[in-house]
Amino acid sequence: MEQAPCSIRDFNIVRQHRRMLANMNFHLNQNSRILDFGCGEGKYVYEYRDAGFDAYGFDIRPAPQYRHPADEKYFGFALTGKPANVPEFEVDRMLYKIPFATDFFDFVFSTSTLEHVRNYDLALSEMARVMRPGGVAIHTFPARYVPVEPHIYVPFGGAIQRFPWFLLWACLGIRNQYQRHMGPIECAKNNLHYARTGLNYLRIKEILNIAGRHYREVELVSRLWELGDQAHAGFTAAMLVTPHFHRYVCWLYSRFCTVVLFLRK
Repeated sequence: MEQAPCSIRDFNIVRQHRRMLANMNFHLNQNSRILDFGCGEGKYVYEYRDAGFDAYGFDIRPAPQYRHPADEKYFGFALTGKPANVPEFEVDRMLYKIPFATDFFDFVFSTSTLEHVRNYDLALSEMARVMRPGGVAIHTFPARYVPVEPHIYVPFGGAIQRFPWFLLWACLGIRNQYQRHMGPIECAKNNLHYARTGLNYLRIKEILNIAGRHYREVELVSRLWELGDQAHAGFTAAMLVTPHFHRYVCWLYSRFCTVVLFLRK
């Protein structure tokens, strides 16, 4: 059995996913086709390709850091028409399409992407289209009530998206790395605009209902993310696998920490 690394510095997305998928009775092989939905610079696509898998990336903006010009063929885009530095994620339903064939992928995943998706039904239906029957997906993203919203650093900024709330924390000096030059009012306005155009923290029940329209199996699997690559015996991990507490800790984890959504077509 492969030995788990002892530090988060050793984290590897391929190893993490393979262990999680094995726990869901799904196994990747060298012929598996894999899609990173919301691939950004393409880091995880290259991790999978370096591990010998046929991996591809998709995003609504071209941002991959290609190792070679020929690698462009591994990436596809559904462009919004917005400049790359404009944090608006609305897409045209009539034009939006993941540029890969129907039933093409065995495994689709995303990491810190779904909290940006403005139209969950459209995105999940397109991902289902490009997945083969029996294929699976794992999506991990911040929970709606995460204590500190990870993009703007505002406490509970995923759930409380009001100008007075953003202004309060801006006055207290809360800024992300792009806002350090901004005054409190400008910062609060910037966060409000970003919350309305670049973030979309749906409630768990709504996410599960939308996913259920397109997949035959929909499940929250927080325990697998917590126990996956690091395999540590921390308090949260212990609670997530203790039968008496599992139901309650999983409920809290998926609302105040990280959503780990498993889908099977």
